[in-house]
Amino acid sequence: MERNPSHAMQAQPNADERARQGFVLALKKQVGGRLRPLIRNVYRERAAPAFEKRHGRTPTDEADMAEALYADDLYQTWCRLARTAQEMMWDAVAAPMTRQRDESAARFRELTQSPNGSLEQNPELVPPRALARIDIHLQPGGYLRDEGPDDTIAGSLYEAGGALYSQGEGIGTGVSKADVVMGFLGEQFPGFSPERILDMGCSAGSSSVPYALALPHAEVHAIDVGAGLLRYAHARAEALGATVHFHQRDVCASGFDDGTFDLVVSHNLMHELSALDQARMIRESFRLLRAGGIVIHQDVPLRYEHIPPLDRVIFGWDKYFNGEPYWDEYARNDGHKMLRDAGFQEQSIQVTTLEQGDGSFRWHVLAARKEESES
Repeated sequence: MERNPSHAMQAQPNADERARQGFVLALKKQVGGRLRPLIRNVYRERAAPAFEKRHGRTPTDEADMAEALYADDLYQTWCRLARTAQEMMWDAVAAPMTRQRDESAARFRELTQSPNGSLEQNPELVPPRALARIDIHLQPGGYLRDEGPDDTIAGSLYEAGGALYSQGEGIGTGVSKADVVMGFLGEQFPGFSPERILDMGCSAGSSSVPYALALPHAEVHAIDVGAGLLRYAHARAEALGATVHFHQRDVCASGFDDGTFDLVVSHNLMHELSALDQARMIRESFRLLRAGGIVIHQDVPLRYEHIPPLDRVIFGWDKYFNGEPYWDEYARNDGHKMLRDAGFQEQSIQVTTLEQGDGSFRWHVLAARKEESES
């Protein structure tokens, strides 16, 4: 299934709005694809020599390199361009949603009037502190944006912004992340046929739906803390003919019974969690699995142990300027240890990468199987 299929819940941009989005896409490709690699030259030719002149020594660690870069005028200009491009991206995708707000609410009501799936909301749920305080990725209003019982703009923003962002980063959208994971399952666990699936941190449901469509015999559940995200995900699934049961629950303490699922997955969730909550989420995954069940947590391939200090500083930009408070914690985590500490046996653990269907990207993956003796 393609990553961004057309469906009835999507706001339709007019000609001017499409042109605006095209401009932002071109800008993001220029800033991220063509200018970002030049930051290393700026560091070597300008920032590091200036640091040495100020301090009488060369930069020796990440802190020194960050100080050197952030003092440089050219790097400051790139930071401003990158931040502005991200802000413009959200403004561009939000324009048709704002214009069609009433139509979106009507489509939500129509699509969910007699649903195949379900939506469980919990207004008493206390969300993680970072989500309540920060607009992750600079998404306007953040993941918890909620403007009433028919409001779906948080999910609409997430899907449309994510699609434009991926194109700007050169990540192919022909195949969904869920299909990449299902391909891995077929290769590594032939004959595995899950009856109950849980998608953790499902956001707009773009990875939940492919499981339901590809595995129609399976009962698919998906959880997130954002009510607006879940309303959109629910209506989106109905529009695409997928039966998914959405729940407003915490991935670290989901409330499902022990051994409820055969397959527990997440897609681009870990980097939104603190190191503590990453470990808690993986322990919760272990608890929820039946004997023989499989967990697969997929995310961006940002691993600081594999890149030099200067690149860590460059990639760390997202933590300070793009609403990613746990970017560094994710990049430094030890997935293998977290799986082992959660209870998975050493021989069942895989920490690897998976290729996007068109070869445009490689995803970081944690996978393990719960043995009979572990239940």
